[in-house]
Order: sequence, then structure tokens, then C-alpha cells
Amino acid sequence: MKYKITKWGLFFLDIILVVFSFLFVAKVRSGTRIIVSTYWRSLIPFTLIWIGSGVWGLKYSMETIANGGELLKRLFKCNTVAVLAIFFVMYILKKFHYSRYIVIGTILGVIVLEIIIFIGVYYTLRFQKENRNFASTKLVTRSKVLEESQSPKFFEEEAREIPTISDKAYVPPFSEAIEEDSILVPLWQKYLIGNSALFDFINDFLNLTRFSKSHTLVLNSETFFNIENEAENSRHLFINLHKINDFRRLNVYLIRVNEMLETGGVFICQGQTITERREEFYKRFTPYLGRVFYGADFIYRRVFPKLPILQGWYFALTKGKNRALSETEMLGRFYFCGFDLIHKREIDGHMHFILRKSREPKRDQNPTYGPLIRLKRKGLNGKTIYVKKFRTMHPYSEYLQAYVYATNELQDGGKFRDDFRVTSWGKIMRKLWIDELPQFLNFFAGELSLVGVRALSEHYYQLYPADMQELRLKVKPGLLPPFYADMPTSFDEIVESERRYLMQKMERPWLTDWKYFWKGTWNILIKRARSN
Repeated sequence: MKYKITKWGLFFLDIILVVFSFLFVAKVRSGTRIIVSTYWRSLIPFTLIWIGSGVWGLKYSMETIANGGELLKRLFKCNTVAVLAIFFVMYILKKFHYSRYIVIGTILGVIVLEIIIFIGVYYTLRFQKENRNFASTKLVTRSKVLEESQSPKFFEEEAREIPTISDKAYVPPFSEAIEEDSILVPLWQKYLIGNSALFDFINDFLNLTRFSKSHTLVLNSETFFNIENEAENSRHLFINLHKINDFRRLNVYLIRVNEMLETGGVFICQGQTITERREEFYKRFTPYLGRVFYGADFIYRRVFPKLPILQGWYFALTKGKNRALSETEMLGRFYFCGFDLIHKREIDGHMHFILRKSREPKRDQNPTYGPLIRLKRKGLNGKTIYVKKFRTMHPYSEYLQAYVYATNELQDGGKFRDDFRVTSWGKIMRKLWIDELPQFLNFFAGELSLVGVRALSEHYYQLYPADMQELRLKVKPGLLPPFYADMPTSFDEIVESERRYLMQKMERPWLTDWKYFWKGTWNILIKRARSN
């Protein structure tokens, strides 16, 4: 079904490209209106010939194309036939009223646009097919983990776990101390002989006498083949010295590492974060030129891989190598793929991670990559609604909720202090309330009112007292919750604030919303109140 949709999409897209190229050539040449009025009828048979050759040559059937080279050959074949047919009609049959300038310009325009767009579409589809179980780039992210998430303030009511990061050396659960077969000496004298800083880091946070040589694998490669045939649960320690930025199918690789390791086993890897990448550009080109070069590099290696069509071109040109990844995305991918962080340290401009296999990988096919996210919430009468927002966090941030809670402090109101998962542009969007704007789609759809209690996920709805659960379902959630009018700082205060609002709303709906709207607006605009 997906390929059928793609086929029809490319079919109509090609019609648009023909018309666009014709109008562009007409715009470049003087007398645009005269050209359009004179030649628009001739554009119809031109388009039919062009599209017909594409249908004949299977130009729109991406599922039958094996590689990019074959796609180029197919485009060349179809377009050559179309050009010959158009010239035959023009010069042999002497049909229609054509201008050579318009015809040749339109042909060149369509060919260039087809090469750019069709190849981008092909490699985008190919990338998504290769990673269909682990990645998705769509306008709206449909991550189940994200949909169930809620403001961290509610963690105050739950038991806190001991943070994963510790100053003590990790002792694996599967072996006793071994002297003769220990990986300690080979790691020091052979594998990391020229990298004492990395050895010290590993030795500081791993009890290497518990890891045997026979169950250890050390590589310096981004090739999936090197671990593809490793038996499941066969390794206790796996070290890859190659930076993960070069792994084309990073999640696939990490999941295979998870399968290869025994539970409690350790994976050590490194990667260059976007912060370290920026510092490298500044050091190499000076801060002034570095900003320019880093900006271009950021767009190409950070933005392109996340956008359809451009994503296809990026992976076609780079094979996925040297991708720009944030530290947050790296950590999120690790936790997504079943690892917990033991410790991390920056060494020689790269961040090094010591990770422990703790569980099976997630099977969520839609981590946050798209610009829009949706949150599953309870609406009027318990109806499920999906509240929309702009994404303000790094990709895979939703899988780090427990990690951030375990390692960060909570400020007044329950919000994480200095939450590193929020991007720099995300902080600006939150400060200016831009991230909330898509909720007006829910408002116009009748799912949210202008003023009302905050829409909750099922999990946090269950934390409310029974009487409040029943009361909440009798009214529609709102864009502007009573939180901004009362500014509570704890969960109990939030509950009581909403209780007062709901009781008043039951008696005087319009007047209550009017009062809370202006009080909340005053606190937001004058007192700079912000959501927690």
C-alpha cells in the first residue's frame, strides 16, 4: 500500500514539476503573460507525453528499483523517449504551437528537478525501509512512550531510585574474580597501549578482574558484519573504539550489541557530540569563521538527516558517516536499546560511555524526530484525545525520563532543574509559548476549551483522588489551566487549585472561566509565570 501511495504521489508530483518548470521558464523570459496565454494549450500534450513515458518506463515504481544507479538509468530512458516524442510531434508531424526556447527550458528544468527530488525520495524510502522498526521521520511523532509522558512534577509522589552513575567500580553479576584469564593486562598492554586516558577511565569504573579475555571483544570498526554472527548472550564485555557517528544504522547496531551481551554485560563506545564538534570548528577556523562553517555543517549533518527527501540525499552522499549527534540523543538511543549508563567522560574531544545491558530493547517505531509531537490525554467524559505540541527536546529524550529524574534536582513546582534534554531553540520556543501553539488545533477540533484543567495522561490521572477523577471528567480540559491563576508549588496544591476551579465552574461556568482567564493572563504577562 505504501508503494502504491508513493507511485501516485510521484505521478502527480511529476505533473507539478512540468508545470512549475514551464512557468519558471516563462518567468525568466520577458513577456510572461503572453507566453503563458500562448503556450498553455501546448503544455497539455507536452505533459501527457512526459507523464506517459514515465508510466511506460516505470519511472514512478520505486519498489522495482534496486539502487540509485538504476533509478538514474530509468530516468534517462523515460526522459529520452519523452524528448524524442515531443520533437517528433513538433518537427515531423508539425502539430501544436511550440517555442524551442520554452520546450528546451521546460525539459531541462524537469530533468534537474526529477534528479534532485526522485533520488531523494528513493533514498528516503530505502533508509526508512532499512530502519522501519527503529526510526521514523514524520510530521507528527506517534511515540507511545512520549504519548504517555507527563510533567515531571508528579514524580514527587513516587519513590526515587538510586542514580545509575556511581563512583564505585561496576562489578558484573556473572563471574567471580579471575586472575589468569582477566582482560585487565591485555587491555592495558595491547588494545589500549596508546590510549592511557581511556584505559584509566575504564579501569576507574569497571572491576576488570571480573571480565575474562574469552568473553571480551575489542574492535575499531563501524561495520555491522563484525558482530552480526556473534552468538546471543555470548559476551561479557564489548569495546568499540570507532565513533558511533559513523554507524549508518545506529539503532540496529546497538540492538545487536544488546543481543550479543549477557545481561549485566558492558558496552564501551565513544562519539563526538555536537558541542564537541562546535568546539573543533572554533579551534580549527577561529570562533568567527568557525561559526559560519559549523552552521553549514550543522544544517547538513544534523538537520538534513531528519527531513524527508533531504534525508535520502544525505545518506546517499555520506553513507551515514560523520553524522552530527547530540549527547542527549546518544544517551536516549542507548536507553532505547536496553542500556543504562555507568559513567561517561570526555577524552580527546570525544565523549566516551560505559554502558550496562539492563533490559531488552524498546520496540517503539516512532521516537521523536518530527517537528510535532502528540500526547495521549483524557478528555471530556474520559474520551482519549491527542494534544499536539512542537517538539522542544532532543530526539529520544522521552527514554531518559527516569535517568534525568535520578540525576537531576527538582526545583519549586517539580520541574527538572537545568533539563539538558531541552534544545537551545526549544528553550526559546518554551519561553515565547511557541511550543503550545499546535494545541489550538485541539481547540478548534472541540477537544480543548480556552480555560480548563490540564489534560492528563492515564497514569497521572490515576494519582488523583477518586472524587477529583470523577469531577475532572465532567468538564473539558483547557489551554489555560487554573495553575496560572493560583501558581501552586506541589501536587497537593495543584489538586486543590483544580478542585476550587471545578466547583466554581459547576455553579457559574462562564463567569469562572472569565475570572481565571484574566488572572492567569496577568500572571503570565506581568509576573512571568511559566508552566511546570
